[in-house]
Amino acid sequence: MKRILLIVTMVSLQLAGTQAENAIGEKAPDFTLQDQYEKTVSLRQYDGRIIVLIASDKEGKAQNAGWTKAIKEKYANRVTVQGIADVSSAPFFLKGKIRNDFKKDGDSILLDWKGEVFRTYGLTKVVSNVIFIDKDGMIRHRSSGTASPEAVQELFKKIEASK
Repeated sequence: MKRILLIVTMVSLQLAGTQAENAIGEKAPDFTLQDQYEKTVSLRQYDGRIIVLIASDKEGKAQNAGWTKAIKEKYANRVTVQGIADVSSAPFFLKGKIRNDFKKDGDSILLDWKGEVFRTYGLTKVVSNVIFIDKDGMIRHRSSGTASPEAVQELFKKIEASK
């Protein structure tokens, strides 16, 4: 029985990953979350603008800064960068402390308390996830991991091609 459960879980994870990879060229699913200042933000607020979502859990957080810095240096205000933190594993009684910890960052970070965005977009834990959404709300690029020069250039190529 355990073996069957393991096989079913593995197949489900593979299908979820395949579905997420096939999301390139599809409309980005909408979501609404609050940031650390309790401001409600919806993805649809960014309609008509280029947006790059940078999402991670606590373990992948260290990789986010490289992506954010590279995008802001190249595009400044022409590309919106929105951070999303998967805080679904945090105990509910720590919400206030977690919000305050994120306030130290300064930039708006959307707090995904239920892990909904991570599930919907098929994001990977323990690493930084980057999703480029064009002005029409279409997903044009996805990657995960560190902001290596090659990975950053690949993202920049996709952004330039969408203009």
